[in-house]
Amino acid sequence: MSDLSMADRKRLRDRRSQQTLRDKKLRYTAKLEERVTYCEEHHHDQSVQRLLQIIQGLQAQNEVLKSRQERLKCLFNTWDRDLETDPLASRADGSDPHPGEDPFRPRNGCRENISISPSGVNGFVTPPALSPIKSTPDTPDLLYTASVIPATGTQAPWNRVPLINDDFSDVQKLSCPWFNRLEEIIPCPNTPSSPLDLLYGTKANALADGIHTGIQRRPVRDPERLGLGWIVYHLTRWIISPSPETYDRLPSFLRPTEDQLQIAHPACLDAIPWPKMRQNLIHRWDFYYDQRDTIFGLLACCTKIRWPWGVDILERNADNELCIKPEFYETFMSLDGWGLTPEFVSQYPDLMTGMDGSSVVYTVI
Repeated sequence: MSDLSMADRKRLRDRRSQQTLRDKKLRYTAKLEERVTYCEEHHHDQSVQRLLQIIQGLQAQNEVLKSRQERLKCLFNTWDRDLETDPLASRADGSDPHPGEDPFRPRNGCRENISISPSGVNGFVTPPALSPIKSTPDTPDLLYTASVIPATGTQAPWNRVPLINDDFSDVQKLSCPWFNRLEEIIPCPNTPSSPLDLLYGTKANALADGIHTGIQRRPVRDPERLGLGWIVYHLTRWIISPSPETYDRLPSFLRPTEDQLQIAHPACLDAIPWPKMRQNLIHRWDFYYDQRDTIFGLLACCTKIRWPWGVDILERNADNELCIKPEFYETFMSLDGWGLTPEFVSQYPDLMTGMDGSSVVYTVI
């Protein structure tokens, strides 16, 4: 080093400085490239849209839960008002105004019992549970009475979802098992991209795949598999993401009755095409609970779409893609397009109460 001239030493220092600067730039460039790669992998448009859909679904779900909370408050406030306005509710001497009576039984003989399960999954809270009672000698007319929560009449129809009481803490007890995959089904589109997703399953749509798997457990023909899968898909989309758009996609016969809105029940009952049958099952669910597998097994076999045997249900569109035939779509989107074989009607005639048996019964030729 001592033999180097001053100019050589300066050039050596400059080279070292330049090398240090180049190394610094290379390290900085490598970090930037890593960040760009990460952003391209995790922050693309599809991922952002998925997160936005999840947020929208959670917001809608939160509105539903807030609505149910208000309904509970109304119920409890009603109890307080009834107590305050009852002239016999208390006496100065502290004596019981109704000696010998059950203090928890209302004067009409109907015992109400509202219970709320704290269990939930991914923020999806289990709604109030159904608490049926059977008749007693004192209440012969109240054969099957359920606890109800009055619905507020100020809500728009699309924002009033059925009051389901499935136990979301136990997958085995879910009547609609695809509800256990909320994080996966919330981002799903409001309508399937292809009818094949419901007929044969798919990895691209968790909701369609879950419904396909659920229906596949039953011996169902392709027309019923597609028709039932289609309406159940849109029913589920509306329940987890209530909006005018998702509500309008429901067939009119699948929109909930007042009993579905006010009486807690399993989610699977909401998928039955006939409103009267849904009501009959809801009111007598405590009686049919132990027979549920038999009932739904027979119902799956006996539920038919009035579509000619052997006629195609799909056709190709202008893009050579398979889609639902318009005639078949119109058939299963109308209640008149659904029928029950005589086997179910004869086995469970009480579930047909309020229904026109002659118009419902369908004999497969």
